[in-house]
Amino acid sequence: MFVVDANIVIAALLKDSKTRQIIVSGKFERASPDYLLEELEKNKNYITKKAKISIEEFQIVTTLLLRHIKIIPHEEYKDKLVQAKKDISNDVNDVAYVACYLSFNCEGIWTNDFDFENKEGIKTFNTAHLLKLM
Repeated sequence: MFVVDANIVIAALLKDSKTRQIIVSGKFERASPDYLLEELEKNKNYITKKAKISIEEFQIVTTLLLRHIKIIPHEEYKDKLVQAKKDISNDVNDVAYVACYLSFNCEGIWTNDFDFENKEGIKTFNTAHLLKLM
């Protein structure tokens, strides 16, 4: 299972792309913490403006993408939050993703975020890497 970072879902919302194709492909098991939903809501105006889509279109595409990503409730990863904060102290927005990764012994975190680079004990995959695995 791969934990999907918010930047991946946002990229998939911005345009029909390889990122979106990977999400809907069913090739990999994907999950994200419930915090993803907060991040999407917080960035909704940015996404709709940049993608030139309406709020309704945003909601439709979000719903379609999230059908392919298991949303992990806070309760299921909260025990790893303290460790995750230590592991990725430079970006508080990444803590829930690391906690999910640690909680479920995942293959890695799918992200294009450089904050994860060279973090000991955290394996990451960018979109280009996953395309090669397909």
